[in-house]
Amino acid sequence: MKKIHVQIALVGGQPTPVYQGIVHLLPDQVVLVCSEMTEKVAEHIREQLPSYDKGNVIIYKISDKDVATMYKEIEEIEQAIPKGISMSLNITGGMTLWSVIFNNVFRRKRRSCRTFCLGQDGSFFDMKEKLTVGKVAFDMDAQFKILGHQLDEFMPLTDYTAEDFAVLNVVQSLGFNTKTHMSLFRITQQFVDECKKQNSNILYRKDHTCIGGQDKLEWKSEQHEFKLTLGDKEYTFASPHVEHIVLNTGWFELYVARLIAKKYEAKNVRLNCVFRNVKGQAKNEIDIIVNTGSKLIFVECKTQIFNATDIDKFRSAVRNYGGLGSKPLFITNWQMKPDGLEKCNDHRIATFYTANADYTNQQERVDALSAVLDNLNKTWNV
Repeated sequence: MKKIHVQIALVGGQPTPVYQGIVHLLPDQVVLVCSEMTEKVAEHIREQLPSYDKGNVIIYKISDKDVATMYKEIEEIEQAIPKGISMSLNITGGMTLWSVIFNNVFRRKRRSCRTFCLGQDGSFFDMKEKLTVGKVAFDMDAQFKILGHQLDEFMPLTDYTAEDFAVLNVVQSLGFNTKTHMSLFRITQQFVDECKKQNSNILYRKDHTCIGGQDKLEWKSEQHEFKLTLGDKEYTFASPHVEHIVLNTGWFELYVARLIAKKYEAKNVRLNCVFRNVKGQAKNEIDIIVNTGSKLIFVECKTQIFNATDIDKFRSAVRNYGGLGSKPLFITNWQMKPDGLEKCNDHRIATFYTANADYTNQQERVDALSAVLDNLNKTWNV
């Protein structure tokens, strides 16, 4: 007869390792140990375990202030669990002092208990055997739900077509060219501003022409195409997602996403990720979110930074939507100014710029970005 498996999990401010430990070992019953401060986190974790009856996920509050009380309450938890059952103990979360006391008590009184912790790379470390035994599964959408968010609105990189990438190749050649970059930026920004003044909800449902000096941008809704004039040069762009590429420097985001996809599969790269508030209004948009298989990397893409507060907003969004285990990466075309780099360093945001003169070819650029992504995937909390 199979023994009942009870898992005790210590709950701190980061719910992800608690959830991962449960879905990895699939215990019959779960005891979520929390403090008064983290009780809501525990309640939210229980809500994300619909396959468990409420009575099989118990929330147990203990002290986070007095050591003697902690010992007493942890001893009481051990005594309340029947002997002869299978047990596991996840000490990844919660207070460090809790982990020490739990490990001490259960090592003495429950020698068969499987005590473990999870690394940020998803490694499962069995403390009883003193071995790393594989990795836990990582689910991008489950991660957002655990943190109390829902990501339903995004553009998978896999949705872009050969026609889209043909448009990208031309637009990025204009965007990277120092002679045409500012002209492209100004005319596309002017186009967006004019459309917003008219009615942003019908932006792509009617024709619109924008003229700025010698430059012109025309949208033909029926043909679903842009006609761009920069000085004496004319270009026509038509593809399924042409508006995402031409406007709002979307071409740079797609270019960066393609670079990232050289490292991680395209199915793990999402663009234009929109998080909405309870009223359904767009609250934040993250340019790119990458699922590395063990954590999320949030990527902000700008050809250059005009306002240093963008860095503050980005860091806040990463912490809010990705939790402590997610990593921030700010990618620009040209190198940031010293004040921008300093702010990124202060926030522990990794940076990368694509126009680095040290790269003599595209493969060197891909390799350099891959090294940055590798480092982010290996590092611990920021």
